[in-house]
Amino acid sequence: MNMGKSEISGALGFGKKLLYAQGCLGQNIVNLAVVTWVIYFFAPPEGTGTTLISMGLVGFIVGTGRIIDVITDPLIGYLSDNSKFKSGRRWPFILWGTPFVALAFFLIWMPPVNGESLLNVLWLFIFINGYFVAFTIVTVPYRSVIPDIAPSSQDRLSVSMWMAVFGSFGVLIAAGLTGPLIQAFGYLPMAAVLGAVTWASFWLALKGVMERPRSKEDLMTHLSIFGAVKETLKNKQFLAFGASILTFQVGFQMFMIVIPYFVKVILNRPEAQVAIFQGSFVVVMIAALPLWVWIGNKIGKRRGQLLALFLITILLPIYFFVGYLPVIDKFIQALIYFCIVAVPISGLYVFPNAIVGDITDYDELLTKKRREAMYYGGFGFLEKFAWAISAFLIGFILDVFGYSVENPLGIRLVGPLVAVIALLGFLAFRGYRLPDQVKGKTLEEIKEFV
Repeated sequence: MNMGKSEISGALGFGKKLLYAQGCLGQNIVNLAVVTWVIYFFAPPEGTGTTLISMGLVGFIVGTGRIIDVITDPLIGYLSDNSKFKSGRRWPFILWGTPFVALAFFLIWMPPVNGESLLNVLWLFIFINGYFVAFTIVTVPYRSVIPDIAPSSQDRLSVSMWMAVFGSFGVLIAAGLTGPLIQAFGYLPMAAVLGAVTWASFWLALKGVMERPRSKEDLMTHLSIFGAVKETLKNKQFLAFGASILTFQVGFQMFMIVIPYFVKVILNRPEAQVAIFQGSFVVVMIAALPLWVWIGNKIGKRRGQLLALFLITILLPIYFFVGYLPVIDKFIQALIYFCIVAVPISGLYVFPNAIVGDITDYDELLTKKRREAMYYGGFGFLEKFAWAISAFLIGFILDVFGYSVENPLGIRLVGPLVAVIALLGFLAFRGYRLPDQVKGKTLEEIKEFV
């Protein structure tokens, strides 16, 4: 069977839905490893390892790499929407892009000099950008299949939940394996193992990547890439959603980047115990996913996402005080706190993919064309641009306010800052007005808001 051919007219069966969704496992395995360990690898805390690139510079390089996605995400979205491969608009990108994801991920951890050097700077710049580009080539087409395989609001929440489940398992595997693998064998064996798992996961997901049959006229946008980007940016519903997801991802990436520093400096525990916090965090996230699907079906995706953002805004300032309670061990305090915060963050992994599907349907009402990859590419760009901002902010905050045992203020300030950023996301998303099921009369229903 040619897995890339269009074969369906409705939602996927449960088995193929799982095959498709498990691609998020591989996606998150390498992504968490990069988010959590790249800055730590090149700029470890003073006295715990060899500095390969200064803290401020490594944050700048990683952040600059994400800015390059300003070009690559819309470009890959445009190319995928307008591709004419016999096997489909999405399938070839996933098939041929995946090996390059694994290779670039592996090479990141092979800097040529064991110490601070311009060669290390060039190496990180080249291969972190190679990884980002390859990752975009695969993930933008991969996520763009969602509106086809999940036509209804309930289907989209279900697919998004299973993507979040497998994505969370990917985080759990990465959290459980990365630190121990690094401690036992080093960074390169870790990269080889995680890269191989990601490769297998994406190729297995191809068995669930099937597009709904559409005419060639429906599929061709007849827009240049600049015109396609312009039309996307004119969609006020996407802009409201995008502002909220950008702010959430900035805060979340900062939260994840600082975990190794928190464990090593605040808790005085070895790197391997980072896995305990990440693992507990992900287990609670997985357990909370059905709750958020129920909330979404009960009160709608819009209100569900607003609720999740509001809870994050309330909980994150508490991070500053973790470890200060005199009657409870610091390790236990931190573990309880991380598990509580995981509950609202879980909601932000259920709603966005489903909401982008709704925005794509809304765009079709406006333009009479299907441009899923431009919107999922825009979604991916926002996530990556958020990492750029978070890398700049982390590098600045830790450099200025401190990340040592003697002066850990920079590490503690991350929580309150993330809360302020999440509040901005909550306020921005209040401008989103699409109903759970976009239909012909949606244009008239929300006319007063657009």
